[in-house]
Amino acid sequence: MLVVRQLMNSFSLHQPTRLFFGDDQDEAFATASASLGKTALLLLGGGSMIRLGYADRLTKAFTAKGVKVTRFQGIEPNPQAVTINKAAAQAKADGVDFIIALGGGSVMDAAKGIAILLHEKADDIWPYCLGESKGGQYSGAAPVVCIPTTAATASEITMFAVISHAADKGKSVLAADCIKPHVSWLNPAFTTTVNATTTADGGADILSHVLEDYLTGGNASPLADMHSEAVMRTVIETLPKALADLTNVDHRAQLLWASNLALNGYHLAGRTGGAFPMHAMEHALSGWMPDLAHGRGLASIFPAYFRWLHQEGRSHERLARLGRILFGVMESDDSIAALRFIERFSGWLRDNGLLQSLASLGFNTADYPAIAAYSARVYGENGAISAAGPLNAAGIVAIYEATAHNA
Repeated sequence: MLVVRQLMNSFSLHQPTRLFFGDDQDEAFATASASLGKTALLLLGGGSMIRLGYADRLTKAFTAKGVKVTRFQGIEPNPQAVTINKAAAQAKADGVDFIIALGGGSVMDAAKGIAILLHEKADDIWPYCLGESKGGQYSGAAPVVCIPTTAATASEITMFAVISHAADKGKSVLAADCIKPHVSWLNPAFTTTVNATTTADGGADILSHVLEDYLTGGNASPLADMHSEAVMRTVIETLPKALADLTNVDHRAQLLWASNLALNGYHLAGRTGGAFPMHAMEHALSGWMPDLAHGRGLASIFPAYFRWLHQEGRSHERLARLGRILFGVMESDDSIAALRFIERFSGWLRDNGLLQSLASLGFNTADYPAIAAYSARVYGENGAISAAGPLNAAGIVAIYEATAHNA
């Protein structure tokens, strides 16, 4: 099949985060961060960072640079607005200048929400999220520095934060350059204690970040394609090794760097796109069920969404290219090659414990219309999200229902 390549699109890219990588970067990271203020809030999740000694290690490094460190522990997975509000109130009382996020994507996202509340002198983050009454109406944020302890979200370098609201059964985003972290430290050693389930969920999350724009952003940027393909190949080859040897620092390093490269902006440069339909569908799911890990929800959607694209006659060439590059598919017909990719990728998900239906995760099919309606309302326009064309609530329901074939 003859494929006509589009002309490369114009783009603007600003990546201000200073990165440190490796286990020996304590002093350099603290030195680079100390200029942001004299008092910092060390933000933590459920307590493992304290038990493992990482929190004390960070506190020591910052104290040596003259920074007073206070702590807030208790940021939950899919961080809740009410918890972010509580942490921000403490930060205000403590006179905090900047926030140190030590944890997974939830902790880093919560730090960004706290940073906005500090700057705006506000008490509730939820109204500032997409689709809510003050969506995007903030003018800045206190500085944030990050130390990710999972390879998954790349929140340590992005302009995004995802916030949940249990009372509304909602999950929405903050998105602005002002919440990009100033400094981040990627230490693979900090990720070696993450269990197999969370490690696999993180791998699915990394893949989703490059798959989104790769499938719907056109073929105008061959370099962006190769960048994305390299990230996907790294995850596909490395995740099984990491699951077989959870404490292997090199495998963890490969995944952690892949996570960062998957969402640092270069994967999108020169393309159209940026709608992130899989994320729109999954955010609605984990907003409805806050205990659902984001990567686990995405993994459930992958095959059903790919099949939906195929049935709609969308992205055949892109799916086929992935089959040929990632799994050695030989068929010359793009439609057939696309189906082979879906089959082999589904097999890879199964082999790595990532293939399951939404029903097996505890969802009731009767709730799908309400969940889909939220996705279309918050993340879409005119009743539909963008997926190489419109994807309305009925289509989202069909994708949710089709996850039954994963079981």
